[in-house]
Amino acid sequence: MSGQSLTDRITAAQHSVTGSAVAKAVCKASTHEMMGPKQKHLDYLIHCTNELNMSIPQLADTLLERTANSSWVVVFKALITTHHLMMYGNETCLGVPRG
Repeated sequence: MSGQSLTDRITAAQHSVTGSAVAKAVCKASTHEMMGPKQKHLDYLIHCTNELNMSIPQLADTLLERTANSSWVVVFKALITTHHLMMYGNETCLGVPRG
């Protein structure tokens, strides 16, 4: 059994049902587990930033929703995920120029 909470599992299942793979990956990258985001979820999100049909505003909104969570662990992991995407995602991701 993984260390994911029941809330994390339900939220991920809801995103699976609605067909939002990006929202599911954001949810799984920012679970209540007391460990960093899993690399496979970060890699998937980076891959998504390079897709032509990816909605960057939707990705940003999904990450922003996770920062409103009452758990500091979820908020911290959402911020780590955001930072990771800003550093390693497509340069158009979250509108941050690199220099």
